[in-house]
Amino acid sequence: GRKKLQDRGMKVFSIVKFFQLCMECNPNMIDSLFVPQNCIIHSTAIGQLVRKNRKLFLHKGAWFKFKGYSYSMVHKMQTKNPQGKRKEIVDKFGFDSKFAYHTVRLLNEIEQILLEGDLDLQRNNEQLKSIRRGEWTVEQIIEYFNTKEKSLEELYIKSTLPNYPDEQIIKN
Repeated sequence: GRKKLQDRGMKVFSIVKFFQLCMECNPNMIDSLFVPQNCIIHSTAIGQLVRKNRKLFLHKGAWFKFKGYSYSMVHKMQTKNPQGKRKEIVDKFGFDSKFAYHTVRLLNEIEQILLEGDLDLQRNNEQLKSIRRGEWTVEQIIEYFNTKEKSLEELYIKSTLPNYPDEQIIKN
């Protein structure tokens, strides 16, 4: 059952928990709502209804969640003691390019959300691939983080997104 699914890297949430995480703008849950249609193998009518209304979950509070997650990635990139394949990555590039990748990905995603009230997960593919290939230095990642953080603070203030999700509309 559930244990076997988790062993395969899959998690199962109740719809109530899933909606709660989405309303909190958990980056993993938001990403799942905005997966390109051609990447979906199966979806129920309810799943399609949720996708159709996915923008209802987006609000200005997403900035704080995404910022927190990206900060965590920068911190892990600099301090985590790598094991296994992660150690090979650090030995190859001098830092964990996977954490660097996620740092930039999260910042790009929240920029789209705050600017457009939408999210295209494939928009920055080439940039992200170059980071995974180790073509960026750790200094470039940190500089990108610091520069983006400042511009995103301003964007947060100017964003026309609501401050919070409309829970009643989502429940309906």
